[in-house]
Amino acid sequence: MKLLISNQHGAIVMALLPFLYGMFKSEPIWLHFFLLCAWFSLYLMTYPFLNLFKGRNMPMNIKWSIIYCCASLIFAIPALCYNWQIIYFILAMLPLVLVNIFYFKKKNERALLNDFAGIIIFAIAGMASYYFSSGIFDETIWLVALYPSLFFIGTTLYVKSVLRERKNPVYLWASYFYHIICVLIFIFYQEYWLALCYVPALIRALWLPRVKLSVKQVGLFELVISLLFFVMLLFTI
Repeated sequence: MKLLISNQHGAIVMALLPFLYGMFKSEPIWLHFFLLCAWFSLYLMTYPFLNLFKGRNMPMNIKWSIIYCCASLIFAIPALCYNWQIIYFILAMLPLVLVNIFYFKKKNERALLNDFAGIIIFAIAGMASYYFSSGIFDETIWLVALYPSLFFIGTTLYVKSVLRERKNPVYLWASYFYHIICVLIFIFYQEYWLALCYVPALIRALWLPRVKLSVKQVGLFELVISLLFFVMLLFTI
């Protein structure tokens, strides 16, 4: 049986990176495995579930929504037994899911605000991963949400500037401006290592729009930049 999975592989990285960052910035425990599987199953469910609001392939989308939902619930049981309070993070995601549903019903899921809603959902997942083992809601939990979100906002602007909105100079200049400001702000606050974490993305945003790349090549570059960012970010205090 072939799994029903979105072809937006970049979104998978966006879903997993904040979670893994939150896990490593707290105290990784073996039960994180169940939480990760529950979260990834829930992420996979969003593709068929949101497509239900387009009214297409209803039997198939209903089937896979149920399959992924059941998988998520099964994996979530051990995690919830360990720390049931992570359910509050799921509840915090619900208003943003409504934003996703709104744009899918309008068949405008590529809208920038819809992308931002998704980024915030992934950030909340990172917060849940951090809180899961530590049970601490401190300053670090906000940074766990902030740093990957800043990176993925830049990624969203860049990808739009070289693919779907490549003929719209507004996105190109927004990408330039955003990446430069992101680095400069960290330098201003003397967070030099954090600034360095965002430099590869800045170089990519300034250089690659001048190079004609295929969709696959853009995706491969994003995978490399994301992995580099993640590794560098793990060494921040």
